[in-house]
Amino acid sequence: MISDSKYALLPFSELPEQYMKESKSRTIEKGEAEAAEKLLEKAIVVYNEKRTEDFITFMAENPASDWAQTDLFIELERYYRQYISFFNDKGDRCLWMNFFCRPVGDWKTHRVHVEGGGVCFFSIGLNMDTGKRFDFIVNDKK
Repeated sequence: MISDSKYALLPFSELPEQYMKESKSRTIEKGEAEAAEKLLEKAIVVYNEKRTEDFITFMAENPASDWAQTDLFIELERYYRQYISFFNDKGDRCLWMNFFCRPVGDWKTHRVHVEGGGVCFFSIGLNMDTGKRFDFIVNDKK
């Protein structure tokens, strides 16, 4: 999966600063990207369900709006992805994933960081040992 042209495995040095302090570098394990994908899909379902409620409320209050659900929802197949694997301060295997709708700069070797952009930019951390997610951030907002 990571060999696909929309995926990049980045070095530990590209990990966002807030995770660096007590983390250690590690190598992503065989099959880990596929396991992460399943955890990611669950998080996206929850996010999109919440956005459905928000969309229905917004459209009821703004019937003349030309917004479409695709402006608010995350559809994973349209994103480019960056993966950075690390051990957290407890020694758990973690994976930080960064997503964006179109290639930005030298994205295959350097982490993409933007402010703004709606659902076109989001990131999520996954603890592969506990199966929990952390810091699911869409458009720089938790």
